[in-house]
Amino acid sequence: MSQLKPSFIQDIRNALGKSQFTPEDFDLDFPKAGHFLVKITFIHKPEYSLALLEDVKQEQVTVEQKYLMSSRTERIRQVIYSIKAVPGRFKVESDIEVSEPGDVLEEIPKWCENIRADLYALTPPVQDPLELLRQQFKASLDELVKEPEAYFSDNELSVVDKRFDQLYEDVAQLREQYSLTKQQLAEFQKELDEFKKSARAYPKGLWARITCNRLVKATGQIINSPEGRTLIFEQIRKALGLADNA
Repeated sequence: MSQLKPSFIQDIRNALGKSQFTPEDFDLDFPKAGHFLVKITFIHKPEYSLALLEDVKQEQVTVEQKYLMSSRTERIRQVIYSIKAVPGRFKVESDIEVSEPGDVLEEIPKWCENIRADLYALTPPVQDPLELLRQQFKASLDELVKEPEAYFSDNELSVVDKRFDQLYEDVAQLREQYSLTKQQLAEFQKELDEFKKSARAYPKGLWARITCNRLVKATGQIINSPEGRTLIFEQIRKALGLADNA
């Protein structure tokens, strides 16, 4: 027979049912003897568990006898309740003292929320489309940029200016289709002007990499749809001199 009352056991089941899970997601063990009053295990990931423990702690205390001007030592027996939970809120495992067994009813929902948070954190991250675009540009740069330590000639700078002017026109034509504001286009134009300016100061390789990262960021800020980003992908490649017919 369990050390806990049937009504309290039902309270524990009810606490589990109020979480993001159901009582059927857990294995409940109620030992008949020993320190463990209850151990709850998350069936789908058994390393996640919560346990309510009862321990006896004995301490020696000194009691003063004022009238006799003396003192005596007494041994005091104290019952300590604690809850061990995996995962904890911040650490892999938490171990807290509680004042009474009923406190576990408040800790169970918190523990279930910690389980849920960990399960979400273990989900493989979704590939960020902008990061994928940046990686594609980087691969193209590594393969196609010639003489990365060289600086642009006057003729090459003229080509850079024309390409970015054309890129702005291409994006501006998408204004109505993607509800671009004048302010967004102005900010985009400002970025393109900076790219043209930095081409006159940086070596080709450094310029291309910095421009690639900034351009991907600027594009993502004004065009959110995958279709829109795909549409200007080749225009950006041309502006950076990465397209086959650039």
